[in-house]
Amino acid sequence: MDFRTKVDNQVYGVRVSALMIRDGQIYLVKSPKEGYYLLGGAILVNETTEEAIKREIKEEVGISIEVEKLAFIVENHFTLEETSYHQVEFHYLVQPLGEPRTEIIEGGEARSCEWVPLDQLGSLDLNPSFLKKALHQLDTPLTHVTNKGV
Repeated sequence: MDFRTKVDNQVYGVRVSALMIRDGQIYLVKSPKEGYYLLGGAILVNETTEEAIKREIKEEVGISIEVEKLAFIVENHFTLEETSYHQVEFHYLVQPLGEPRTEIIEGGEARSCEWVPLDQLGSLDLNPSFLKKALHQLDTPLTHVTNKGV
């Protein structure tokens, strides 16, 4: 059982996300509508957020990771296909200990994953959008962000 609840057209949950950065690039999932988002998922009951990010990356792209630090705690509000989301997210800076798969299965469909140069994030539809600027400041202490996107 995970920390996710759906009531009518609203979803509430607690999620972990991986800021998998290597050689000036970040590993992202491409949505069917040409947007991008981070690898990760819901935290299970009795699981720490660090355990959850390790499990999620292993499940999604088949590799182990080294967790460097918790970079952001994000209250992420957004709407996707007429469903409103309110997620509390723990974004971890991680290093891959192998080469991740280039495809994940989510919601029963395949989605591609790719390394995206950090300097190209400004031109992408990225969720959460604050990452376009914040990823250039990862040397700062833990940051709490409220992201009210569309």
